[in-house]
Amino acid sequence: MADNDKKQRFEKTVSGIQQRFGLKAIRPLKQTASEPIPHLPTGFPDLDAALGIGGLPHGRISELIGIPTSGMSTLALKIVASVQRQGGTAVYLDVPRTFDPDYAHRCQVNLRRMMLVHPYNVSQAIAMLPDFAVNGGFNLLVFDLPLFLQTSSQHQEQLSSALGRLLGSLHKSGCVLLFLTALPPTSDPSLSVYPSQAALPHYASLRLLLQKERWLYRRQDIRGYEAQVQVIKNKLGPAGHTVPLTITFNGTVKGDGAGVAP
Repeated sequence: MADNDKKQRFEKTVSGIQQRFGLKAIRPLKQTASEPIPHLPTGFPDLDAALGIGGLPHGRISELIGIPTSGMSTLALKIVASVQRQGGTAVYLDVPRTFDPDYAHRCQVNLRRMMLVHPYNVSQAIAMLPDFAVNGGFNLLVFDLPLFLQTSSQHQEQLSSALGRLLGSLHKSGCVLLFLTALPPTSDPSLSVYPSQAALPHYASLRLLLQKERWLYRRQDIRGYEAQVQVIKNKLGPAGHTVPLTITFNGTVKGDGAGVAP
């Protein structure tokens, strides 16, 4: 009888978790080992390969980190274009109001198929997260929130609480929640400026640090730049890889990887 009671309690616990967080939240290991993890390609094949699963994981939080001109916004826009090519939809929460429609168009983003949102303030933007990421039916939610705003004393606790409540529902919806964290401008960007109590490092499944290496010139004109993407956290694949990217300007913004450096 004791064994039967344990089995019934076990089955009840598993059933309760699956009802709250989805059928895929808990399953025997043999069912998951051979199944691909749903993901959104970044548009850069070498970066997708370095991430181990082929791109950004569905139903989880990812973060791009870098100073202005690091390539962070370009990568985010290429990811928006990638989800649109697959027939998906995206919403862009532009808290600092720095979104450039012309540059987004040159990154192959279809502006008519992307919702751009300008919240009145950070608190309103955080409050909007469940509506867009869980209830909105979007495949990708880009949340542009500079470091100094997300780690301010008035917003840090609000963001942490919102992300904690969001994780289970986000997994069910399958939406990719992508944060853009702009670091203070400096010649040597470092994660040391990130407060230890910040919420995103804890809740994000994937964190990528971007650094611009050099501008590319043709005569006196800038024709692009080279950047590096460092995988600093990856719950679903290997971390520690550094992927070089080349971004070129020629009417449109094109980019590719140049190999994976361990």
